[in-house]
Order: sequence, then structure tokens, then C-alpha cells
Amino acid sequence: MRPITPAIAAMLALFLLWTPNQSEAQTNPNNPLLYSNQANFFAERGFSFDPVSITMPGTAYGAGIGSFMDNPASVALFDEGFTTIGLSHRIVNEEGTYLGNTRSFDANQTNLANIGFAYAMPTQQGSLVFGAAYTQNNSFNRAFSFSGRNENNTITDKFKAPGSSYADIAFSTFATDFGDEFEDWDESIFRIGFDQFGDFLGIRQQGEITQRGFSGEYSFFLGTEFQENLMVGFSAGVMTGRFSYDRLFQEVDEFNDYNDLFIDSNDDGTPDTDIDNILLEDQIRSSFTGFRGRAGAIYRLNNNLTIGASYTLGSRITVDEDFDARIRTTFNNGVNFTDDLNSEFRYRVSLPSQISLGVGLHDIGGLSGSFSADYIDYSATRIDFRDGELFEDEMVENDFIAENFTDVWNLRAGLAYAVNPDFEIRGGYSFLPSRFIDGTDDRTIISGGVSFALSRDIRLELAGQYAYWDETSSVYDYAAYDYSPLPDSPPNFEFRSQEATRTVDRWNVLATLRFKMY
Repeated sequence: MRPITPAIAAMLALFLLWTPNQSEAQTNPNNPLLYSNQANFFAERGFSFDPVSITMPGTAYGAGIGSFMDNPASVALFDEGFTTIGLSHRIVNEEGTYLGNTRSFDANQTNLANIGFAYAMPTQQGSLVFGAAYTQNNSFNRAFSFSGRNENNTITDKFKAPGSSYADIAFSTFATDFGDEFEDWDESIFRIGFDQFGDFLGIRQQGEITQRGFSGEYSFFLGTEFQENLMVGFSAGVMTGRFSYDRLFQEVDEFNDYNDLFIDSNDDGTPDTDIDNILLEDQIRSSFTGFRGRAGAIYRLNNNLTIGASYTLGSRITVDEDFDARIRTTFNNGVNFTDDLNSEFRYRVSLPSQISLGVGLHDIGGLSGSFSADYIDYSATRIDFRDGELFEDEMVENDFIAENFTDVWNLRAGLAYAVNPDFEIRGGYSFLPSRFIDGTDDRTIISGGVSFALSRDIRLELAGQYAYWDETSSVYDYAAYDYSPLPDSPPNFEFRSQEATRTVDRWNVLATLRFKMY
């Protein structure tokens, strides 16, 4: 049996994560810029998980407890104090096409959406409102299932890549082996034993990839009518969140194409079997914390029209990662080999600032409206590995972000109609352009909700949010060898991606109880 050498390159672990629309830009198989993708998950501005604010942006409008995330000055528009508590239930369904086969897969998650209070101080004129809240503002739910026969490459071509973090556990389990008798390069186990170097007979690939997680803020906020018709406000808080990634990826020799006796499974010096299947299991567990501050202003032009603007400071978060991977190979004679790697890593991400502009319409015959445009420059995101030995990788990641991510204007609009003081209906629309230059994963979001009184002091707020988009994603990157330099020198190689197209439908259902505060 071969000696098992644990892989310790923790900073390479995140190459498992999904990188939409950018596989052609990736140049390193061990790190296909997934730190940058992870960083932009964290950087992505979501909506406050509050049934009112998720439909009616609060840049120039006093919506729900989450209004302060759009503009803390909006809380000065609250005419009464209240407390809230709410839940969020998220469902994602993805239809993915991989190797010509289309499959659907779904996942769901339930979390606390919001809890907090806003207190309206008694004043002789104007307003002064302060409060504190925890509010979720983003979710990372994804679900992808795949199956198909790959005639061109194998995930073991990923393991064999020079410097791959999987190299040791792949070699110890016979997923890879020496490419020639001089042992100067590694080769996929499915490309060994042929008359021509690199011949490949195809392999069945199947598995599933799921992602779960959320981000939110614990914040304090204050808004006041600083001068007549001019509201100002600020908020300060701690961002926090969790992210998990799980992948099961199996390759099966379904037709017994690889049927030569070239593996010595019992270490007696005589080859006695070959590979039947290879199973890769990956897990990533992330958590992060950081500070976020905002300031904003709203001006009341008249009783029915307000305009507003806010600025969200750039933030720095600290991310803690735990990464586990396991490879198990099973041979035709039933013998199997297993090896795994475990690592922990910490790094920092500097997130971009945000500028928001908005207009609010208030109670025109019972009809209200809210409109917002949010500017974010995702290319300003930066990663700090906090390790001098990883400086080169840090530069590669940050160069990739600067060259491939872009600035965007997120557009949001909502309308509300008060049927009577006890019942209101709402609807909203949002358009979030892709973070990638020339990206195709623009997101469209449609939302709707109702609000009705349960009693004089209690209201129930309900909302549903539906988001959909299409994307092309890299399932895995691999090393494609050029064998022409053999036998004088090891083969040259370039990095390529095995891709899938995905159609994503994601629902977020919210329910919040709002209690009037006296």
C-alpha cells in the first residue's frame, strides 16, 4: 500500500465552490478563483428579510424594520414605535444540463428572518426614532444534480494537475498514478495502460452539489428630523453569516471498459485488478463576521413626495473556513482504498461600498410607491490571506476580481395600496445585473405581500419573493495534457473547465408579527 500523505494546502480548498460564467478566465486548477467568488457572495447586497422592506425599498420610504439597511434616515418616517419577529423559509429549484442530460434538484431552509424594535421618542415637533434589530439580508441556497457519460475528460484529470490539493490523497487511493516508468509526472488512472499516452475510453459521472447559508446584521440605528422636512440617520452593526458547500461526485466504469489487471490491490507485487468507481466527497463550512456602517438623508418635498440618498461604508470581514475532502476508490475485486484531507483557514475580505438613491410616494388615494437605485462596484472587492507565503495567490485572486467583476446599478421598485387601515397589499420588482463583465446571470426578482391587523396592536406581515436567472457554471476544472513532448520531457498542459448550464428558481417566503409599542 502506498504511504498516505495529508494535504495541508488549506488555501486551495475553496476551489470547490461554484464560479458562474467565468470558467474561461480561470488559469489555476487548484484555485479557480473561488475565494473571489466566495468573497462576492458575501459582498452581494441582498434585501432585508422583512416582508415590507423586501417589497418596498426604504431608500426614501419608511417600510419595515429592515428599512435602515437601505437608508437609516427612513426610520425617522415611522410615526409609531413597534417590535417585530419573523421567520423566513427559502426554496430553490435548479434545472441543470450536464453532458446533454437535464435534471432537476431542490433544497430548502428555514431561519429567523428578523427580530428587533424601533422606538419613536415623544417630540414636540419633528421626530426621533432609534432601535436595534437583527435582520437577514441574503441567502446562498443552491442545489444541482447531474448524471452523464463524459467521453473527453475525468475529474481525475483535476487530481493529476501539478500542485493540486488533491494530489496526495488521489495518488494514495490509485485515482492517479505515475505517468511513465521514470515517475516524473502524474496521470489519471483512466489514462494508464494504453498503447498511446493519454487515451481515454469515457466514464459515467454522477452526483449532486448543494450550498446553504445566509448573512445578516445585528445593528443599532437612529433617525431624526434634523431640520424641518430633512431627515438624517445612521446605523452601525455587526455582519455575520454562515455558508456550507457539499459535493458528492462519483465516476463509474459502467461498461467495464477498464478491464486490465494493472493495480496491485494487496501489495504482493502482482497486479490483480482495476478501477470500478471513484467517489469524491467534499465539505466546506464557513462563517464570517465584520462591521458595517451607514449614513443617509431623506428630504420631504411635500406631504406625498420624498427623495433620499444613503451611503454604506466599505467593510472588512473575517472568514473562517473548515475544509474536508475524501476520495474512495473501489476496484473490480471489491477492495477499496480511502484517504482524506482536512484543513482550516482564515482570511479577510474587504467589501465594496454602496450608494443608494431613491424616491418615495406616500398615500396618494391609498397608493404608495418606493423606487431605489443602488450602485456597487464589485471589482473593488479585495482578499487578504494574511500570510506572506500566499502573497502571490492573493495577487492572482485580486487581479481576477479587478479584471472580471464590474460595477452595477441594482434597480428596485414597489407599490402598496391600503384598502383600509387594517389591510394593505404590496407588489415589487427588482433587477440585479450580473457581477461579471459580460455576465449572463442577470437576476430578476418579483415580490408581493399583504399586511393585515390581527388586533388593535398586532399586525401580521406576509411576503413572497421569487427570483430567477440562467447561468453557465464550471463543475470542475482539469489539466488537459499535450503529450507531444514525450518521451524527452513531461507533457505540457493547459487548464480547462467542464461546464453545466443551470436555470435557477428561488422562493423566499416571509412571515413577521409586528407589535405596536407605546
